[in-house]
Amino acid sequence: MKKTRSIFLVMVIALIAGVAFVAGQISEKGRRVKEGTPVVSTTAPASPKPAAKRKILYWRSSMDPKFVSNKPGKDAMGMDLVPVYGNEAGAEKSPAPAASPAKKPQGKGKVLYWQDPMDPTIISNKPGKAPCGMDLVPVYANEVTEGKIHISPTVVQQIGVTTTKAIKAPFSKTIRTYGTSTWNEQSKAAVNTRISGWIEKLDVNIAGQLVRKGQPLLRIYSPQLVSAQEEYLAALDNARALKGISLEAMSGAAAKLPQAAWMRLKLWNISDRQIAELRRTRKVRQNLTLYAPFSGIVTRLDVVQGDYVMPGKNLMDIASFNPVWVNAFIYEDQIPMVKKGMKATVTFDSLPGESFTGTVDYVYPYVEGKARTTQVRIELPNPENHILPQMYATVKIRGEVTDDAVQIPSDAVIRASSTDNVVFIALGGGMFAGRKVVLGPEGDDGMVLVKAGLAAGERVVTSAQFLLDSQSRLNSAIKAMLNKGGPSK
Repeated sequence: MKKTRSIFLVMVIALIAGVAFVAGQISEKGRRVKEGTPVVSTTAPASPKPAAKRKILYWRSSMDPKFVSNKPGKDAMGMDLVPVYGNEAGAEKSPAPAASPAKKPQGKGKVLYWQDPMDPTIISNKPGKAPCGMDLVPVYANEVTEGKIHISPTVVQQIGVTTTKAIKAPFSKTIRTYGTSTWNEQSKAAVNTRISGWIEKLDVNIAGQLVRKGQPLLRIYSPQLVSAQEEYLAALDNARALKGISLEAMSGAAAKLPQAAWMRLKLWNISDRQIAELRRTRKVRQNLTLYAPFSGIVTRLDVVQGDYVMPGKNLMDIASFNPVWVNAFIYEDQIPMVKKGMKATVTFDSLPGESFTGTVDYVYPYVEGKARTTQVRIELPNPENHILPQMYATVKIRGEVTDDAVQIPSDAVIRASSTDNVVFIALGGGMFAGRKVVLGPEGDDGMVLVKAGLAAGERVVTSAQFLLDSQSRLNSAIKAMLNKGGPSK
């Protein structure tokens, strides 16, 4: 029993000694690694060439590779410089700096305040630490210029600032609006009579009936017409009988009688063809036939067969289908862009796949009070009679605003209010300036016309301009605060 206990104690002591030895080796190895001394394994033969220690060439900023130093320190944003070793790719191409730059870059003027690199709203009147643990960075007097802001090229690249040039080119805009088709008022006619009589026959007896030019519409029986025809024939006979008489006075008077009777028939709306037929056949007609003045549709019928009509009574109305009018509506700010003679493209919901091209015929000289719109009349050919009155239409009018205008992308504009529009101008070297501009209409390709405040060739910021605007407002607020007594941490 005692022998067994002795063996167990010996094994425990040996195990403790082994653990202590291994721990000592590990500690010694760690010390040597820390000091840079090559480590030689105790269980394997030593390496013939110990690992060489990497040589640090210089230190540089992790945010701005151009900011370098020959010793550890902080960059302009307060971040630790990182080492560049001799065996890193490209390190030999970048020469080490001759001297260490100061933590506060020289030649930038007076330091106005210190600012949190992560939160620009946190400022202080002396160096220190930001709430995030980073060093506050200095802001110099020449970086807070009235109306201008300065941003380092690295930050410009990181926030994605892009610019483009203001161009000078022809400017056009397509006005998209709605409208309705209607009758062409210039091709509507009222059919009436100039003699009294009875409607003997109605060839067209339904409102909405289509008619062709020259088609008979109705016949009127009139005793006045009969007597007028008989007087005309009698005048012709008297003139013929007196033609051979030598008395010049009598023959001249007889020659004027047929002319007076012919004029009476013309005033009663008797056509030349009907008078010529009466003279040829010498057959007196008891009725007068009225014909359609043009092709179209009967929009109104006011008589029925057998009615007695008096001179001047309106019998029916006829309207032409070709051309038709489309009344479109534009807003008052679009009125200067629409002129008579401009081309317009019109489509109708009830005629899918069909497009019609018309001409702006008239721009009405008034604005409707409630809708604040002006009516534009478009004349539209309709040879197939596909377009009917009161059809809903979509209208596009392409207006050439000007042949030579300064224009920029609409995305470059910050619309600060209903009247204030701001763009940021890239001045180069990380300098930007905000500027108010006077805008015109927006074109079809995303460009907006600039009436004042910008010249062709100037570069405007087209992305991240809201960040620049925020920085500009912050600089103005800080400058105002400095004028009142300075910041407090």
